[in-house]
Amino acid sequence: MNPTAVHKHTVMVVGGGVTGLGTALALDELGIETLILEKAPAMGGKVKDYDKIFPNFVSGRDIVNELIARVERAPGITFRTDTVISGLAETKAGYAVSMNNEQRVEVSAIVLASGFEVFDARLQEEYGYGVYPNVINGPELELYLDPHGPSGGRLLRPFDGKPARRVAIIFCVGSRSKRLGNPYCSRICCTYSTKQAIEIMERDPGASVTCFYMDIRTYGRGFEEMYQYAQDLGVKYIRGRVSECSVLPEGDIQVRAENTLLGRPVQGVFDLVSLSVGMMPCADAARLADQLCIERGKDGFFGGVDQYLAPHDTRREGIFLAGSVTGLKPIHDCLNEALSVAGRVAAYLNHHTG
Repeated sequence: MNPTAVHKHTVMVVGGGVTGLGTALALDELGIETLILEKAPAMGGKVKDYDKIFPNFVSGRDIVNELIARVERAPGITFRTDTVISGLAETKAGYAVSMNNEQRVEVSAIVLASGFEVFDARLQEEYGYGVYPNVINGPELELYLDPHGPSGGRLLRPFDGKPARRVAIIFCVGSRSKRLGNPYCSRICCTYSTKQAIEIMERDPGASVTCFYMDIRTYGRGFEEMYQYAQDLGVKYIRGRVSECSVLPEGDIQVRAENTLLGRPVQGVFDLVSLSVGMMPCADAARLADQLCIERGKDGFFGGVDQYLAPHDTRREGIFLAGSVTGLKPIHDCLNEALSVAGRVAAYLNHHTG
């Protein structure tokens, strides 16, 4: 294939995670041809690595595999991995998009669905992430709990490979912090961490899980019930910001905090500490904003022109937003946004090409 050839597609979807896959499938059902660009070597985004998702503990991996299978069967959808936008130019019919493989496509509309990144817990030095082996982050705990993961689903201490039965989970790491420049709530950390606590207790009823939190925010359907179930299983919740984690000679982690409900300091010793890292704008958000000439909010996420009446529209005609690029949300909400942005794009195309 000539690398400089121009190929025509109606809509480009930037991002091959659940939002991007869902958007392409919804557009395909509307008879709209779609090209998905994914910067990673494989489709599926982060959800392809989740064995169970909240609140009903179904397999995230299975959801992604089904979405990919549907995409591969859809005659109106093509996708390219290891591919990013390298340039953009307006045309009479929309946009000519250059890619890193030196190919170009012409599209009538673009949907940005490039997801998010997790907070780098090393930036909160008081917790010792990256220094103490037995301090891990939420995604790493997810891998330990995954039967397909490196430990076969066994919760082991990285320090010595021994079973971890005394577990602390620290909420709001990298979120709700003016000092770190992230004053916002990441919305899903309380819930995904509670899901992980439940998995630990269900597999080992003799284990001990203690969650240190600022506030519990379980706002979605079924989320509060999951939180109540965790407490029924014996998961302990202590309201208070952790001030420090320190390592003991055998690799155990001592956690110091203040119980703000009782107004006194507390501390405990744990086999393993997991940091519930918050969510950040996607790593290439700044580059995409410059290339597409669209705006980001003060928090770094993208935002529609009207939060209520046009949440998917950017200020640049023909470029739309969906999923976690506009702020953090659960997988279910991302898939719902895939459906709604497809409808918005279809209306736009009908108005401009009908």
